[in-house]
Amino acid sequence: MNKFIPLLFLAIILTTASCAQEETAGEQEFVLPDDGIEIVDAWARPGRVNGVSAIYMHVLNGSADTDTLLALSSPSAGLVELHETFDRGEGMMGMRESEEPYFPGKSVVSMRPGGLHVMLMQLNEALNEGQEVELNLVFSGAGEISVTAPVRSRD
Repeated sequence: MNKFIPLLFLAIILTTASCAQEETAGEQEFVLPDDGIEIVDAWARPGRVNGVSAIYMHVLNGSADTDTLLALSSPSAGLVELHETFDRGEGMMGMRESEEPYFPGKSVVSMRPGGLHVMLMQLNEALNEGQEVELNLVFSGAGEISVTAPVRSRD
């Protein structure tokens, strides 16, 4: 019985996170795929050579199972990480690599400014408005998914 307590705790956390993430999707309605992962509405911020950029998107998991993000890469950046924004206290916000790259089953995870996002660091080319940037995501269940994100300023 004691072996199941950590699993129960994880299930509660993932369910809570799933509900919170679905709420952050805002007023936009999404239709989950029948199975697997689908990426929609991806876009990237402009960035300069050797600088940074961020990619935002909605990750739709139509599977009944949680999927884990294993790797990220982009031909435009030397380093790509999943980041989250957090409250450092005293009105200060910070950014750090996300330690929970999980995408719960039957949910939408919204990556947006001020929240979860993909950081492109050590850009090897400038990313200017009107261009596109390629991003490769590798999931434990869904496998590799490539996304092309238009570069634009925040709306």
